[in-house]
Amino acid sequence: MKSIIHYFHPLMRIMRERQQFLLKQNIPDFINDNLQETLPTLNDTAESFDYLVLDFETTGLDVNNDLILSIGWVEIINSHIDLASCKHHYINSKSQIKPVTAVINHITPQMLDEGESIHEAIKALFTASKGKILVAHGCLVEAHFLQKYLERNFNLLALPLLWVDTLSIEKHMAVAVNNPDLDLTLASTRERYNLPEYNSHNALADAVSTAELLLAQQKKLQPHHKIRFAQLYKMSQ
Repeated sequence: MKSIIHYFHPLMRIMRERQQFLLKQNIPDFINDNLQETLPTLNDTAESFDYLVLDFETTGLDVNNDLILSIGWVEIINSHIDLASCKHHYINSKSQIKPVTAVINHITPQMLDEGESIHEAIKALFTASKGKILVAHGCLVEAHFLQKYLERNFNLLALPLLWVDTLSIEKHMAVAVNNPDLDLTLASTRERYNLPEYNSHNALADAVSTAELLLAQQKKLQPHHKIRFAQLYKMSQ
């Protein structure tokens, strides 16, 4: 019975999907190299891995029509946030920015004109995340935009990346204490952990905010023991 439960654990399922995916042909080297790394087991502790915490700022939530404006990330190395690893990429786009979006994200046309191509930024992201677990607050946005980019440019479907989602983790904890209507926004969640208030709607600031939140969540979940990565991953689904 235990072996059956382990077989259907979401972490084991995505590991099988990754093995099948790697059998495909014409996978770009920077993606293939990334997927060859970081293969967790059910017994590994969360601190056994390093993490790349990221955030996308976009023109909207429609992956078919909206664009990525900026990508920010920071690494968690040996359970410590490495601020020296902070990166903030503005994406050069000829598309006109929606006025409302520009105000919300504090991103101007000039900032994008001086930015880099989406191809350079995505390749840098995969290079930086090699050997690390991806983390985001509400990772569906980042995952869907990243998947759409790979589909359009490399015809790659359902890329089996490992994501830890701090929003989903918080939602699971809220349900466990019978408080399903809790405000799960990044700012409100951080406030419950007595974390400082940062400016929001900035990719790098939100990435650092999420990194701090992830470490606080791990401490709350297992204050006296090392939490297993498999638990974080299952709560992220």
